[in-house]
Amino acid sequence: MNTIEWDVDPTDWSTPGTDAIYSRVVSTTQPGSIILMHDGGGPRGQTLAALPRIIDTLRARGYKFETVPQLLGLQPIFG
Repeated sequence: MNTIEWDVDPTDWSTPGTDAIYSRVVSTTQPGSIILMHDGGGPRGQTLAALPRIIDTLRARGYKFETVPQLLGLQPIFG
């Protein structure tokens, strides 16, 4: 098992609003960042609504997206 840490936490779990989630992510992301986004534990509509804009903005800035296994160069266990 690997321990993975993140450096961008928009605190989306607190449902601060779509604009706040967007702003927190795009203002703190830097090359090599790992962005933590929550997908459970309550309503995630704000997180889902912010994602297209976050992805579009970061791609326009030249960022690419990878899964953690891709980032670490790990092969899938299940295929």
